Amino acid sequence: MFRVIRICTCVHEAGENKIPAYKQIHETESSRKERNSNLELYRIIVMLLIVAHHYVVNSGLMSVMKEEPLHIQSIFLYLFGMWGKTGINCFVMITGYFMCKSHISLRKFMKLLFEIYFYNLIITGTFLLTGYCSPSFSTVFYALVPIQSFGVNFVACFVVFYLLIPFLNLLIQTMNSKLHLRLILLCLLVYSMIGTIPKITLGVNYVSWFVVLYFIASYIHLYGFPIKISNRNWGWADLVVYIDFYGKRGVHGVVVYCLC
Repeated sequence: MFRVIRICTCVHEAGENKIPAYKQIHETESSRKERNSNLELYRIIVMLLIVAHHYVVNSGLMSVMKEEPLHIQSIFLYLFGMWGKTGINCFVMITGYFMCKSHISLRKFMKLLFEIYFYNLIITGTFLLTGYCSPSFSTVFYALVPIQSFGVNFVACFVVFYLLIPFLNLLIQTMNSKLHLRLILLCLLVYSMIGTIPKITLGVNYVSWFVVLYFIASYIHLYGFPIKISNRNWGWADLVVYIDFYGKRGVHGVVVYCLC
């Protein structure tokens, strides 16, 4: 829970405009580019984390790592590729931070679909040309229909989440800051705290979790972070969460969870 909120504050600090209104007229183009560069650097780092995650998970290394989990190379790969879900959370929170005051148009949605189909066809074509996969009906079908599952398939879940944004914005606009914060606390209680209790199983898909992240990021954009926490206290909070997480799942359980 603390990791989720801390990522949100990073987005808030990267995108927040703290210049007084009377000075905004004189804001230079270079200062705007500097703030955009900070956010772009943040996105690049997140993308590298996701690429590293997929490299470890989808390269066939997992079976080798499981045979010798305590080998130095296995430990390095576990740590190198365990940030995929963190990267996804970061991207969704960036979306929530900026889209809570924007709107979804047909043009934006069609652009998103075009990008999905474009990269899906390019990657499938590359696999066919290099012999990584063989031509078959299923290969062609999955290339033309990239949305295959709504459980943990990121693309499919993000498309559904994207279509929900106008309705989420309507809900956000009808709430004041206190009600908005109560909703976030309720969601975090269900998704982040109850799930850590032993013998309690919590089934979560990406769509519902993306909605929770959207509520958090939109609150920070609209009202700022509710309490001031220093970097030192964030570190202590993270340490407590990690100890609790490792204690309930064990080291192997945590690594498997992060890599799945």
